[in-house]
Amino acid sequence: MDERLDIFLKSVTDYADLQCKKLEKSAETQMQKEITEYKKQATEKVRSNTSREIGKIQSAAGVKAAEYEAEKRLNLVKLRNELTDGIFADAELKIKEFTASSEYPDFLKQSAQALLQAVGAEIIFYVRPCDTVYADILKEIADGAGIREDSTIRLGGIIATNKNETLRADDTLDSRLSAEKKAFFESTDLKEF
Repeated sequence: MDERLDIFLKSVTDYADLQCKKLEKSAETQMQKEITEYKKQATEKVRSNTSREIGKIQSAAGVKAAEYEAEKRLNLVKLRNELTDGIFADAELKIKEFTASSEYPDFLKQSAQALLQAVGAEIIFYVRPCDTVYADILKEIADGAGIREDSTIRLGGIIATNKNETLRADDTLDSRLSAEKKAFFESTDLKEF
C-alpha cells in the first residue's frame, strides 16, 4: 500500500508541478506582455515629451534668431546712417567753403540765367538772407527782377518764381544735395528698410 500511496503522491506532486509550471509560464507571459506595454507607453510618453520639448526649444531658438536678426538690422541701419551722415556732413562743409569762395557769385549768375529761361522775364529770385549782397549780380541777369530773402534756403543757391508765383523753379544747393543723397542711396543700394 505504501507503494500505491507513493505513486499517488508522486502523481499528485507531478500534476501540481505541471500546474505550477503552467501558472509560472502564464505569469511570465503575462508579465512580459505588461512589461512590453509599459515600455511602449513609456516610449510614447518620452516621444511626446521630447517632441514638446523640441518644439519649445525650436520656438525659443526662432525667437532668439528673430531678435538677433532685428538687432543686426538695427546695427546696419545705424551704421548706414552714420556713414551717410558723415559723407553728407563733409559735402555740406565743401558747399559752405564753395559759397564763401570767389566762384560762388559766378555760380549764382549761371543759376539765375537758367532760372530766367525756365520762369520768364517777370522773375523773383529768392536767396538766403546772407546772399542778398549779390542782388546787383542777379538784377543784371533780369532787369527789374525782384530779390527776396528765403530763410528756408540753408546752403545757398536760388529759387525763382514768376510774379504771380504760378511757376516755381528750385536751383538751390539744398535741393541739389538732397537729389545727390537720393541718388547715393539708390546707387549704393543703401535703401531704407
